[in-house]
Amino acid sequence: MKKLFFTLLISCFALGLARAQDNAVGLRFGGSAELLYQRNLSTSNFVQFTLSFPNYDGLAATGIYNWRCFQWDWTPQTCDWFLNAGVGGALGMYNFDKAGFLLGVAGSCAFGCQFKSVPISLSVDYRPIIGAVIGGNSKGFFTPGFWNFGISVAYHF
Repeated sequence: MKKLFFTLLISCFALGLARAQDNAVGLRFGGSAELLYQRNLSTSNFVQFTLSFPNYDGLAATGIYNWRCFQWDWTPQTCDWFLNAGVGGALGMYNFDKAGFLLGVAGSCAFGCQFKSVPISLSVDYRPIIGAVIGGNSKGFFTPGFWNFGISVAYHF
């Protein structure tokens, strides 16, 4: 009876690991610090929501619809390589001293790898935010958003 229970438990655990991982949470550092959440919609696309600190002087939320453009199996023993691209929107507050409202279009282009042995992915990406800062003493384009390069790490579950 113990062997049957143990076999059933191991089988259920293996099926759970074999299931596609639909969610991911992670961190991104670069032109801003970001907390990120990803949700798979299908095998070819996903949505990504971030809470960021643009240029380390504000608070913004972005939502980006991403497509998995390419996947390569260059290192079949360790990881799958990918190239993703997407577009979405951003809103928030920029420049804590002058308190301007940030409204813009966000993009994403990421190149990285997802490890096969552990549910972690690493990527180098470019996430521009092209928009305007409205209100306060900060009026005009959000110029730091053009240079938003970074490195991301995400845990998939």
